[in-house]
Amino acid sequence: MTKLMRELIERLEALPDAEQDALAREFLSVLEGEVYELTPEQEEEVRKALEDGEPNASPQEVEAFFACFRG
Repeated sequence: MTKLMRELIERLEALPDAEQDALAREFLSVLEGEVYELTPEQEEEVRKALEDGEPNASPQEVEAFFACFRG
């Protein structure tokens, strides 16, 4: 295992369990070659959200967003 991978794992271990699980699912999907493509409407929603100056999404909101792409 590389030094960078060890550092990543140590940082992940410090996160709450729900965040660890959400990130693990995303990492696994990348390793499995899954690609998520947003619809034009979703792209517009993301663009607006980034421009509105509001706080970032909570871990639960992020999980709910990605859950809609899973089978």
